[in-house]
Amino acid sequence: MAGVSNTRASSPPRRRVSVAPTTAAVAAVFATAVLVVATLPTVGQALNFDLPPGQEECFYEEVHAGRTISGAYAVTQGSHMDIDMRVYNPKSVLVFEAIRQGEGKFTIPADVDGSYKLCFSNKMSMVSHKTVKLVVDNGEGPDLTGLAKKEHMDSVEQTLITIAHSARMIAFHQEEYRQLHDRHLVTVTSTNRRVKWWSLIECLAVLAVSGLQVAFIKRLFNKPMNKRMV
Repeated sequence: MAGVSNTRASSPPRRRVSVAPTTAAVAAVFATAVLVVATLPTVGQALNFDLPPGQEECFYEEVHAGRTISGAYAVTQGSHMDIDMRVYNPKSVLVFEAIRQGEGKFTIPADVDGSYKLCFSNKMSMVSHKTVKLVVDNGEGPDLTGLAKKEHMDSVEQTLITIAHSARMIAFHQEEYRQLHDRHLVTVTSTNRRVKWWSLIECLAVLAVSGLQVAFIKRLFNKPMNKRMV
């Protein structure tokens, strides 16, 4: 009887799969998402301030070259609801101006690094205080360069960066619409109050005129008539 060999055929060597890059990529994505979410609440926060009559107040915003500084403002209280607004670049050059406007917005590409000066003036008014609401975005997104190496950057990270920018713009426009809502709410409330008081005055005037007419007619009919004898 022929002998049967008891040896098994040698199996092909198994490949060792490296999971380090995948783990690093997942960690980079997670860290990027955490940073994006953490930076969203601080985007486009509104600033409210009072501006006395005949005064000017300026604010400074640090912007890097190549970025875009965007902002919106609205006068929420005050006579005529208007104000003068100017923006100067770090070289003290006027780059935006709006005279006696109640609300407005601006988008200015930054050509140099430095502090941009935003000035609000109430010098045209001598007695009326103004309340102004301002929201500014300097275009500075979260710093994602240190979260992952170049070989780990893929479409997921790029998508997160795009989402972060879109979220910043949404937050900015939400603050802009909120301040416009506050301004229009003040106008509507003031109009309703004036309509209420004017209607009350009209009702009192109608009642007074009606009472005078009734009294005059009663007096006319109660007046004794002189009878002439024939």
